[in-house]
Amino acid sequence: MSARRGPARQPAILACLLLLTSGCAFVAPRFPQNVQASFARDDMHKLTTRSMELYYPAHLRGTALRVAARMEGCVERLRTDAWSKAERKRVLVYLTSADFNNAYVQSEFASTPQQMVLPQHMTLEQFNLLGLGETDIGDVACHESVHYVQMQQVGGLWNVLNKVTGGLFQPNIFTESWFLEGLATYYEGRLGKDTGRPFSPVWRGWWEGAVAARKGELNAGYLSPENRALDPFGGNYLSGMNFVEYLAKAYGEKRLWKLVDEQGSSLFPPIAVTLRFKRVYGKDIGSLFSEFEQSLQKNLQVRERPATQQVLVREAGYFSRLTANPADGSTALVSVGREAITHLTVRERDGRERFSRALVQLLPGRRWVVASPSLVSGMTFSRDGQWLYLVSADIDAVGSYTGKLWRVDARTGDVVRLWDGLVGMGGDVTADGRSYVFVEVNGDAANLVRLDLESGQRERLTDFQAHTALGTPVTSPDGGRYAFPMNGAQGWDLVLREPDGSLRWLTRDGLFNYSPRWLDADHLVFLREHEGRLQAHVMTVSTRRIARVTDAPLLVMDAAPVGGDAVAFLNRDGIHFTVDRAPLTEALAELRATPEMPATSVATAPAPAGTTATAQGTDAQDGFVAFPGQPAPPADAPTQAASDIPPAQVAPPPLPVDPAHDVDAPVTPPAVVGRPVEVLTDEPYSPLEGFFIPNYRVPYFYTVPNDVDEGDPYFAGGISIAGQDRLGFNAYALTLTYDLKEKQPGVSFAYGNALLSPFYIQVSASRLRENERTDLQATAFASRTFWTTPVSFGVLALDRRFDATDRRPAITTRLIGPEAAASYFAGEGTSYGGTQRGLGLSVSGGIFPKAFTRDSTVGDVRLGVDGYLGGLPFTGKDNLQLSVAGRALPGAPDGLLEVGGILPGQAFFINRDSTTEGGLPLQLQPGLAFSEYLRGYEDHTFRARNVLLANARYRYRFIIDYGWASTLWVLPSLFVSQVELDGFGAIARTDNRDNHAAVGGSATLRLTMGQAYALSFFYQYAHRFDDGFGDLHLIGMTF
Repeated sequence: MSARRGPARQPAILACLLLLTSGCAFVAPRFPQNVQASFARDDMHKLTTRSMELYYPAHLRGTALRVAARMEGCVERLRTDAWSKAERKRVLVYLTSADFNNAYVQSEFASTPQQMVLPQHMTLEQFNLLGLGETDIGDVACHESVHYVQMQQVGGLWNVLNKVTGGLFQPNIFTESWFLEGLATYYEGRLGKDTGRPFSPVWRGWWEGAVAARKGELNAGYLSPENRALDPFGGNYLSGMNFVEYLAKAYGEKRLWKLVDEQGSSLFPPIAVTLRFKRVYGKDIGSLFSEFEQSLQKNLQVRERPATQQVLVREAGYFSRLTANPADGSTALVSVGREAITHLTVRERDGRERFSRALVQLLPGRRWVVASPSLVSGMTFSRDGQWLYLVSADIDAVGSYTGKLWRVDARTGDVVRLWDGLVGMGGDVTADGRSYVFVEVNGDAANLVRLDLESGQRERLTDFQAHTALGTPVTSPDGGRYAFPMNGAQGWDLVLREPDGSLRWLTRDGLFNYSPRWLDADHLVFLREHEGRLQAHVMTVSTRRIARVTDAPLLVMDAAPVGGDAVAFLNRDGIHFTVDRAPLTEALAELRATPEMPATSVATAPAPAGTTATAQGTDAQDGFVAFPGQPAPPADAPTQAASDIPPAQVAPPPLPVDPAHDVDAPVTPPAVVGRPVEVLTDEPYSPLEGFFIPNYRVPYFYTVPNDVDEGDPYFAGGISIAGQDRLGFNAYALTLTYDLKEKQPGVSFAYGNALLSPFYIQVSASRLRENERTDLQATAFASRTFWTTPVSFGVLALDRRFDATDRRPAITTRLIGPEAAASYFAGEGTSYGGTQRGLGLSVSGGIFPKAFTRDSTVGDVRLGVDGYLGGLPFTGKDNLQLSVAGRALPGAPDGLLEVGGILPGQAFFINRDSTTEGGLPLQLQPGLAFSEYLRGYEDHTFRARNVLLANARYRYRFIIDYGWASTLWVLPSLFVSQVELDGFGAIARTDNRDNHAAVGGSATLRLTMGQAYALSFFYQYAHRFDDGFGDLHLIGMTF
């Protein structure tokens, strides 16, 4: 609602604050569908500690306690760092059994309380590459805790209003995404444990590549999540973390929290954020970013490929996965680019393309829903090279992730078989080709499992019980041993499973030892950090000796042997990957020449001279203690017996071995970093907990203009309340209004129920009085999404009563009947070119007996088909959309359907007055419009009972991706993404009688303010072929 100034005097500030939230009580699902469905399915409990309330499934109690142990220490540390020491509410946390590969904090906003949602585990290998093991949910919780504690820093007027109303919003949300995510990612690795993205060489290599591509000359647009140079991670995370890290190093961490405090106490949070930075740092955001940019240029290291590193594929996408067939040297690449959709490409050893095929399926009944390199793991060739295997994460019927094992014909690219129901990530096909070994994740424990490809039977190869993160395994050439990464106390290390089932460490230094591949029976090729960069290495397994293979400038991923003399790998080159090859001969020669050393000195990091190794690992940092009950490795190494003949010189004693680095220690999960948890209560969830206490309660008022004598405006006011139980099973919203003009109350009520989730049921009823009419409305609808297809059905009831006037009697019109709708879409696109392949199908319908208080029954049926194609060859930044839609209103009065006359946004200028083919009588205005958009006829409305529409649109994009830290000194940031040029044609045939056609073009400038609010300014020209219609010029904006 809006208010207009008039003679009536109102307290300006109070009116502004209250009107921001008027009418905001609403009912909507509290959680994503798959999360809500898990809560409805599981036996939920509530665990209360000193600093949090944690809702969890009963079968995940162990995971919940480990998460609480890690998170309590993080929350306490963050609240200690915060500028304000005011007591805050307990952190509200939800642990779900849904596999949704995400975690988030929802900021407090009208009708929605602040909350954190965590998964029981992750199943995408991408998290491992970023330094967060798939079961390290406690570390993920610490990242989210930064968001939570930051948002809780609310002071001044907003703190008072939030307490009175139950929560309007939290001012720190307006510091923009780069600061929110940058701060959380920065602290991700600084809360008692060296973990996460700040310590990932993949993350660092990605950033170093982006900086090198621009030679350090960035702009504030690199902080935007929409900057496509930083796909797929986003500038808000990647640039944001590095910028916040610079601020912390240059100015100290305390100023970060001083800024949070300033923002939390500001009167107008969205305005002048950059000036608050100036108050804290002495410089605005733009000046600080310029400083940051200068530091990047000063410290820039220009590195080139060594002469031995050969480029095989120049453009391999911005995110890719690679494997190779050691037998014939062929490679398989799954890649996506800014101008290329996801493809699976197999090449011969000499680089010739064997095949390349798009992976996303379009037609209904598709065997998988999504496909992307970020979803792929465990890609490997069978030993004979006939088959290619990979595990790809997909979407199940409720929207959760599920793993599928693909068998692909390596000659044609056809997917010949799928195995469903894998919870985890991929691995390797066994030597005999009969089984596939993968990582299965259950709760917060990961284990190796062997899947029989014929019978489907599964055999567990390891027996880790809790808090274990594993990477993709590989099978030895003889089929008896398995090498795999394991996330230990220091980071990723390699473990070998022997044929008898025993486990032993191959490395124990935490130098991101990952992605092993067998070269032969005694050698592994794998990734390992060297001088801060991930490089390919080779190891002699029997001796654990290691030699470096590559010296790539930035980052190596997915190194795989090509024959016995070379490795192929993904090489980061600026903001994209190439496929390169490097020889193995020198590294293998180094291993053969290396003199034999004691095993404990190989692939370890011995304690520095003058120090004493202790049993406490580096997990115990900054006052954190190890979680009790975890096994500890032995502290002493075995001794060697003395020999009496022949006499020999006594060697000096070996350096002391830190148990945390002892490769001969038992292979056990690392201790959980955290504080001992004091559980105050732990009890089953009460279904109506919090339901009867509204979490949103706001009185509001506004003025209504006096359109009779232009005197003082009328006063109107009301109250909105909303509430729901803690798990979102039951929710309600009630709004009461009264204004002195109508002198009658208005009421609206809505209720939502998620007990039958994934179905969400919502009913509403209202009585509204305005403009000499009374509206009675009621709805009852159920909705859910099947895979990615939303479906809804229900009943709509509208009753509108117009008051009698001097010129007409009272009129009552009514529309009651069932409705249903569904829409299907399958497609894929690129960040520069938009949707390149796509198919959309939509259907909706309704039946309204005795419509408009007449005896006839009116139907409403609509069908639509949309198709998307890539544009012209070799452009990469264009696409073509073709669409056809038909709509019919059988039994309806003439002219009920409106075609055209709808603006695509807010128009600033239109060169013609709006016209229509006569207005609808009041009897046909129950409060629901039947309308269809016709491009080129935004100024005119045709009336009909049915219509057939066809549209074609070609769009070319000029990529800009440039931004500023603030706009006009006090407004939020501004990011200019692109300019679009459209050419279009549209035609409508109404009542199977008249044709209305237009062709034209448009130019659109797309912007984003505050990293959250999309704006577009456009100019459109249309030539109409109808007699009497001239050309149309339209200038406006959309938002």
